[in-house]
Formats: sequence, structure tokens, C-alpha cells
Amino acid sequence: MKTFRPRRKLIVNREVQFDVVMHVSLFVAVLFLGQIIAAYLFIGKIQELAGTGAFSLMSVSEFIARYKTVFLVYQLIPVLIGLVVGFWYFNRMTRRIVGPLFNIKRTVKRMADENLDSVEIHLRENDYFQDLAQDINVVLQKKTK
Repeated sequence: MKTFRPRRKLIVNREVQFDVVMHVSLFVAVLFLGQIIAAYLFIGKIQELAGTGAFSLMSVSEFIARYKTVFLVYQLIPVLIGLVVGFWYFNRMTRRIVGPLFNIKRTVKRMADENLDSVEIHLRENDYFQDLAQDINVVLQKKTK
């Protein structure tokens, strides 16, 4: 029977994990704030109509039937804008994670396949895993000597 062994470290790479958690949290908070603002605008519009007496002869079910589409549109707009902006932003952010991993894999594979003497991993300036690339470069340089 296999025994349960808990993980030793919850945080493996602080730079990457903290940035991702921070950006996802901010995204969710801004999306939630957008929905609150949209709901506030909708309620303000309903209050204006109530002040004119537009709802005096309307039952609750008639009110819901008449204004549910407007409410859903008010809620849908910030969600759609948030999804488009979030997709674009998180696509750009994950490039900083996936790009270096692909580059490291490609370089190590090329060195193994082609039996090259000197290969070095070069990452973009703002990419994650700079320290990993430096460590692998040290190992690759030792192997060639």
C-alpha cells in the first residue's frame, strides 16, 4: 500500500507563482468591481424610472419580465470586456513562462542531438526562470570542458 507523503514545498518558484496569483487576484477583483459598477448604474436608472411613477401599476413579475434583459446586458458588458482583456493579458503573461521553458528544452535537446561543444541558453530580459537558465548554462559549460 502506498503511503501518503505531503509535499515538502508549496511554493516552488516564488517569482512565477506569486506573480500569477497576484495577477489573477487583481483580474478577478477588477471584474467584480466592474459588475458592481454596472449593477449600480442599473439601479440608478431604475430609481429614476421609479421617481416618475413608471412602476405604479406594475407587478413584481411584470417588472422582472420587462427589465431582466436590460440587467443581464448591464452585467454582460463588463464580463465580456474583462474576458477579452484577461485573455489578451494572460496570453502575454504566460509567454514569459512558456517561452523560456521552450527555449531551455530546445537548447538542451539540440546539444544532446548534435553533440555541440558550446551551447548557451539566452532568455529575453523580462522572462521568468533566468536563474534556471544560468544554472543550466553552468552545467552545459562544464560538460564541454
